[in-house]
Amino acid sequence: MLRLPDLRIGRLRVDRLALILLGAAVAATLVAALLAAALRLLRPGALPGVEVAGVAVGGLTEEDLRRRLTEMGRARAERRLRVVRPEAAGEPRESTSTTFAEAGYGLDVAATADEVMRRGRQANPYAALWDHLVAFGGAIEVRPEERVAATKAAVWARATARRLSVPPVEGDLRIEGRTVEAVYPAPGVVVPPRELAAVGRRAVLVGESEVTAPVEESEPRTDADDVDRLVAEAERALSAPVVLTRGGASLEISPEQIGRLLGVRREGDDLALKVRAGDLQEVLPQEDIARVEQEPQDASFSLVSGRVEVVPSHAGFRFAPRKAARTILELAARREDRRAQLPGEKVPPEFSTKDARALDISERVSSFTTYHPCCEPRVTNIHRIAGMVDGAVVKPGGSFSLNDHVGPRTEANGFVAAPAIRDGEFVDEVGGGISQFATTMFNAIYFGGYDFLEYQAHSYYIDRYPMGREATISTPAPDLAFRNDSDAGIYIDTSYTDTSITVTFYGNTDVAVDSRTGQPYNRKDPPEDCRVNRSLRRGEERVISEGRAGFDIVVERILVRGGERRVEEFFTRYQTEPRIVERRRCR
Repeated sequence: MLRLPDLRIGRLRVDRLALILLGAAVAATLVAALLAAALRLLRPGALPGVEVAGVAVGGLTEEDLRRRLTEMGRARAERRLRVVRPEAAGEPRESTSTTFAEAGYGLDVAATADEVMRRGRQANPYAALWDHLVAFGGAIEVRPEERVAATKAAVWARATARRLSVPPVEGDLRIEGRTVEAVYPAPGVVVPPRELAAVGRRAVLVGESEVTAPVEESEPRTDADDVDRLVAEAERALSAPVVLTRGGASLEISPEQIGRLLGVRREGDDLALKVRAGDLQEVLPQEDIARVEQEPQDASFSLVSGRVEVVPSHAGFRFAPRKAARTILELAARREDRRAQLPGEKVPPEFSTKDARALDISERVSSFTTYHPCCEPRVTNIHRIAGMVDGAVVKPGGSFSLNDHVGPRTEANGFVAAPAIRDGEFVDEVGGGISQFATTMFNAIYFGGYDFLEYQAHSYYIDRYPMGREATISTPAPDLAFRNDSDAGIYIDTSYTDTSITVTFYGNTDVAVDSRTGQPYNRKDPPEDCRVNRSLRRGEERVISEGRAGFDIVVERILVRGGERRVEEFFTRYQTEPRIVERRRCR
């Protein structure tokens, strides 16, 4: 037997044949690596013959490869999946469809492209060389990196399960007029979303076009005995009307109306009748409901023998559908005595008797009267505004604006055209003459000791009013406004005759008021305004207006409260009103 001599290297003995084989393997590996590297240089893109799920991508640059894979992923995402629910629990076969994308499918383009570009570039030179050799005439199949998004798949599965599931039929009633029809319970079919999501995931990953949905039978919670009992109760409810009473009014609900109101509610596994409170105001005529309702009555004041008395408030009553529904259901369960008092909601007044008494309006504080000729159009306006202010209440700390309280002076509000002063000129306007009421009220405020917020005197002095203690009013200004700076409320009473108007304030105040009117000063005589009238004879003169002198005046209001004396000055400047004459010729 031929033996090769041993080769000794130091203390190591190496078999010469093994060494030769090792060298050959190293050389082969080196050759394979060099050959694979050379082929990679000749094939910089994807290897020829590479396919992804049957789509040829060989030879593509990496950019083109990603574009091709994106198109492929979009096409696969648009494929449709039909989901079929089989026959079950007496329900016929049903189906729905969706796209792969809606079921959560997506192609990982980057990962798939990396796997394609890796072929022929593996770290193992033999594997890389083998891919290059196969690429000369064969096909290299690369599986696409496909994913199913769990959250999106779960959303799709829940929505699809809802569409395909048929809930069990619970016991119920159908009521038409006074006829009751039983609806007996029946099982349903449920598609469990979690199992459906798993079925859908497998289907889109393998490219299936149709799957069968998993199903479970769902039993109703009620039974036929429940329905039979409910039918008997409903027939008793529809046997006669029920009547709800309140005071002298009544509300009768006919059997047909009861039928429109009856419904079925579930209490656990049991069924019970209910009256749908939300339908009450639709089923019952509004005029019937209005007949039993009552608006709350605020407390008010009345003047009796010179004293202000409180007119008590009254709570209102409002129809309460929920309470009424419970009572109707209770009455409908009876065979006899189907009559009861109507429950409802008590509606408190906004201004109660207690609130009114707390205002402590107990005495007459001030009163003032002005006079006017009878029966002129302006008197109509004076009486109208007096009626609108009569009974007004001003709370402690509150304010009162005559313009805000009365509103626009229009014919629709009962005012008529009458002479008035506007911008210093006499004109006819709707509401003319009400400055007489403003002057009267001004003096009631003045002698009541209350705080003025806004007022304005007339442009010209009018001798029927006290000098320096009068006010005009117009829309939107000037206004007459004051603040109740006392601790008690104010009740305003107005009264009038054909020739006078009176404003009286009732309240409770500890202030004493005195007044002192100074002498007019800076007096200016009226200028003469001549107007040509050719119809007059030579030397003849016709006086149209005598005019008025202008002057300044100061009025002092002296307020005494708790021994403390305070003086307020009210300054007024009256303009001159021209003396107007007509002559044949004016110089």
